[in-house]
Amino acid sequence: MRLYLCCLFLLLEGGFLFCQEVQPEERVYKYSLELRHDNDFPVFTDRYYTTGNFIGWRTKLNSGKDSLEQKQYNLFVVQQLYTPADIIETDIRRFDRPFAGFLGLSNGLTITNPRRLIDVSVLIGVSGPPSGGAAIQEAFHSAPAVSSRIPTWLGQLKTSAFGNLYGTYTREWQWEPNPFSVHFALSPSAALGNKDIYGQQEAAFFFGRRSSLQKTSAYQQIGDLKKEFFFAVRVAYRYIFHDAMQEGDLIGDSSPFLIKPHRNRFIYNFEMNGRIKRHNFMVAYNYATPENRRTFPHLYITLSITRAF
Repeated sequence: MRLYLCCLFLLLEGGFLFCQEVQPEERVYKYSLELRHDNDFPVFTDRYYTTGNFIGWRTKLNSGKDSLEQKQYNLFVVQQLYTPADIIETDIRRFDRPFAGFLGLSNGLTITNPRRLIDVSVLIGVSGPPSGGAAIQEAFHSAPAVSSRIPTWLGQLKTSAFGNLYGTYTREWQWEPNPFSVHFALSPSAALGNKDIYGQQEAAFFFGRRSSLQKTSAYQQIGDLKKEFFFAVRVAYRYIFHDAMQEGDLIGDSSPFLIKPHRNRFIYNFEMNGRIKRHNFMVAYNYATPENRRTFPHLYITLSITRAF
């Protein structure tokens, strides 16, 4: 009897250990897909930077076991539309900025450690009719549900090819812990190419339940599923050396209407962010000072949803 009980005990213990060994590990997500849309229609305007469409794929890259750094590869398809304030004006001389469309592909790398983030990307694309800007906006305005003024797209920027390099360095400090944390970040950035040349300094404040820099949806970091809900306030100053969407291709442009931008511009942003399991959500209000001497300040909204895989 004693021998029987000992064998039964060993059998049960072995089965328990076996169950422990085959118990599936918690799944780790290494990919994400983002859909983002910019539009000034919700604030009842239709001018300047009026629409932006973005489809983005992010991949978490493998790092060494002892490395404190995390890396992500980012691939985005970008389409942006710019229009004058009066989209049905037929006299080009009265425009406050040219009609312009841009369609491009962005490849980027994001490298983070517990305190800082480095983001570098290369953007290539085209302006003019191949960008599809005129076709998209005309289709939207002629839809039965909208039934609004049809934009003329007269004198839009001519077809040009663009290549640009963008870089951002972010340094972040945590002032208060969760459940209502406070983070502060400084993010100098720069752009160089025949589309954009500028230098920018941004300051950002984050308030609410938020994860660390390497895990938070504030920087679209992949791999963490902890719930987040926070809002952010951003203030940026940009000095513009060249803006091809207003003054044409840096290499040379014969478009019928071009205008020089203001060199100094301020950009303000208020956004709400949330993460529920594999989904990140973001709604932002973006406000910018006038683009040039003929335009006015501009407000538009950003909507974004990201799903991890």
